[in-house]
This record gives sequence, C-alpha cells and structure tokens, in this order.
Amino acid sequence: MADPSWTPSLEQVADHIPTRTRDAAQAGDTALLGTFNSQTEPTDEQALRHIKAAVAEVLGAVGGDIPATPAFLGELAGEAAALRAAADIELGYPNRNADADRWAQLDQRAKDVLQRLIDAVNDAGSGPEGALLPVYSFPDPPWHGDYHL
Repeated sequence: MADPSWTPSLEQVADHIPTRTRDAAQAGDTALLGTFNSQTEPTDEQALRHIKAAVAEVLGAVGGDIPATPAFLGELAGEAAALRAAADIELGYPNRNADADRWAQLDQRAKDVLQRLIDAVNDAGSGPEGALLPVYSFPDPPWHGDYHL
C-alpha cells in the first residue's frame, strides 16, 4: 500500500524535535540540520520507520481512511502523525533525563491532535457547520400505549 499524500516528511517531524537533527558524526557540532540523514541519531531510515508506524496509527484511529474533503483533514492527519513520530523518536533515543519530559509533552500533543482529527473525521459529513447533530432513538411503545386505560 502506498503512503497517503498527507504522510509527514522528515523535515516536518524534525520541526518538533530539532535537536535530533545534529550531525552525530561531528563531536561538538551544534548546528541543526532541520532533517534527518545518515549522520543524525536517529538516521533518516530509522525516522522513516517511526513515521510509517505513526501513519498506520493515525489510519487505525480514524477507521482506515482520511476523507479528501474538507482539505484540512489531510493536514491535521499529517500533523498527528508527525507529532506521534516525534514523540516515539524522543522515547526511543533518549540522551538525557529531560528527554522523558519532552516525550510526555509530545505524546500529549499527539493525542490531542489525533482526537481533534477523529472528531473532525466523524464530523465531516454532518453539514456545512461541521457540527454533529444529535441522533435520537426511542423504544417501541408498549402495547397499552395506544389505549386509554
């Protein structure tokens, strides 16, 4: 199966964890590359595996498909996957104790965005306002409900 069009790029994930884009091969180098490559920790291949897993998690949470309209759903799905991948990378490659705090923050943000996406996908077909309309269900009346007793 091909990756969805909203799959986040390495740069989009790196935007959430820029310190992970330092060149690990150059000791003391503090320049931020803004993306993952073969010299960063994690490498681009490792980061892509986290992205792929995050995309699968987002698809699973919304029932396997992101509607094409409204257009912001794809952007929201990409952001949810980028945050999930960034959180998983922070958890998988800790360098210091503060990384655990950053993971918790990224994890919460990923959950919040995913919940907004789920709500928006559920909302997508319910009118121009984008608000869910209530659905009522009542039981059948009892047999004596139509008779005056």
